[in-house]
Parts: sequence; structure tokens; C-alpha cells
Amino acid sequence: MNTVVYRIGEFIQDQRIANQWEYSTVKMMQTFQHHVAVFGQAKDLSFFDAAGIDRFVAYLRQEAELQEISVRKNYKNLIWFLNWAVRKGYLPREKFLPNKQKFKIVQKPVIFLKREELLRIYHYKVPPTGTIVTLRDLDGREYTKRVKGSAAISRARDLFCFCAFTSLRYSDMAKLCRSDIDRDYIYVTTQKTHDRLPIDLNSFAKAILDKYADRHFKGNRALPVMTNQELNMYLKHLCELCGLNAPVRIVKYCNGQRIEEVFPKWKRITSHCARKTFICYALSIGIPPVVVMKWTGHSDYKSMKPYIDIASDEKTSAMRLFDRMLEAADPY
Repeated sequence: MNTVVYRIGEFIQDQRIANQWEYSTVKMMQTFQHHVAVFGQAKDLSFFDAAGIDRFVAYLRQEAELQEISVRKNYKNLIWFLNWAVRKGYLPREKFLPNKQKFKIVQKPVIFLKREELLRIYHYKVPPTGTIVTLRDLDGREYTKRVKGSAAISRARDLFCFCAFTSLRYSDMAKLCRSDIDRDYIYVTTQKTHDRLPIDLNSFAKAILDKYADRHFKGNRALPVMTNQELNMYLKHLCELCGLNAPVRIVKYCNGQRIEEVFPKWKRITSHCARKTFICYALSIGIPPVVVMKWTGHSDYKSMKPYIDIASDEKTSAMRLFDRMLEAADPY
């Protein structure tokens, strides 16, 4: 029996209960456990001295061929697990002296919809199933696409837009009940942070709720929820139909090699982009970060900084446009 793999299983069960892990955290740790099992060299905990940890990190890069961000995540999970093993008395503390690791991590771009893109999606009338539409790719070449699942795409549009107009995560939107709605507010106990937040409803969010007000959904839900996987799939169809094909450049490192890829924007849209859209737009029109944080539930400015930086860029672009308009009208 591989003692390390067994102990990781014990660690998962112990911490899952003690820290009330979400399902996503359990899956992440099970993936880490799988990597250790496939690695195979660590039969017992004594393997993980500084050299053993280095060998595991090298395996993740060279044989598992993970991206650098995934290598770092698994390294942190290993350190988390080994600290637990020390506390449990399974590993002498003097054996646990990891070398400092360096990771080449490139900050991913914050992908969000600009105002005109969000409104284009909000007002888009999805063609009936079977309709063939003509679209353009990144290089401007025309291609055709047959619409499939028109009703599901329309639902995905409404769910995404509701999140974009309220800042809700998918998990919180999916649990929203009619009893959580009080005229101009919704009250949400977030799944991630367990905070109870009152969120103001704007007219766009109200219109979406009104659209489904007379329909009954299981559990007295307020909206016609689909799984997050389904939502992400139909969102990509929707955004492709709406022509959201601006280039998005993704830079990453894998085994020391820099890799650059360019995608049309619609391929990178997920349900979480709705929340990012709300934050970026709210900041760009001048709503103070402290107010935005009350809606989103962010607890510190560090997590808001990428959005604040984007909002600053948006404001700069807007001011340049303002300058050009004034200069064009200036008779002097």
C-alpha cells in the first residue's frame, strides 16, 4: 500500500469535515492525490524532504506537462498536506524543510464584456433552432453556423445578464429563491464567503425577474437554472452568434516554455465573466470601490486591484475620446 496516497485520502476526509470544504475543493485535492499516485516515487512520507519535493515538482512540469499555474497549485497542496502530516505526528518536523520554489506565472487577462457587448447580448433575439447564420472569424473571414438549442441559449442569455446586472456568482444565482427578493433588493447568503448581502436591483435585473415571475421552478427558485457546465456551453454559442470575436491573447508557461495563444473572445466567456463585467463597469462609471465591494462581498482591496486597474484604463480611454470631441468642436 502507498502510505502517502492513503494519508492524502485521510487528509481530505479530515479537512473536508473540519473546514466544511466545498465540492470544488474536494475535487482539487483528489486531483492532487491522483498526481501523487501517478508520480509513484513517494511510497511513504519520509520521501518528502527538500529533494523529494523538488522531484515531485519536476515531475509535474516534465512528465505531467502541467501549466506553471497548475504546478504551483499542486505544490501548495503538497505543502498544505505535509503541514497537516506534521501536526498529526506522521512526519517529523525536522524532515519537512522544503526549498523555496519559483514559478513563472503570467497574470491572466480579466475577461469581461464592455457596455455595448453586454447590451448586445441582453437585447439579442436568438434565431430559431435550425437557422443558419453567417458569422466572421478572427481574420474577418465569413463562415456559417446552424443554431442549435435556441431555447437553452435564450435561458443562458438571461442567466448571464442577471449575474452581470447584480454581481452574483453562478452558485448564488442558482440558489436565488423568490423569498430572497424584496422589491428593490435581493438578499443573498454567498456560498463562497457565507456573507449575507443586500444587493440593489437595477431596472435590467428586475426585467429579467419579471420575465419569469409567473413560472414555477423547483425549490421556489426565481430563475430557470441550468448547470454551470450547460450555462458555459450555451454562453459560448450565444457570444459567437453575437459576434464577440475580438482577439484575446493568453500567455502561459509550461515546463519553462512560454506559450502564447490567441482566441476569439466568445471562446473565453464563462458564467464568471458576468461578475467581472459588473465590477469593471461599476468602477469605470465612477462608483467607489468601497460601494462595489458591499455588493460583491469582496473583503479587501487586493482582490479588487485587477478590476480597479482596468477601470482606470477605461476612464483614460473615455477621457481621450472626450478630448477629441471637444477639439473637433473648438472653433478657436
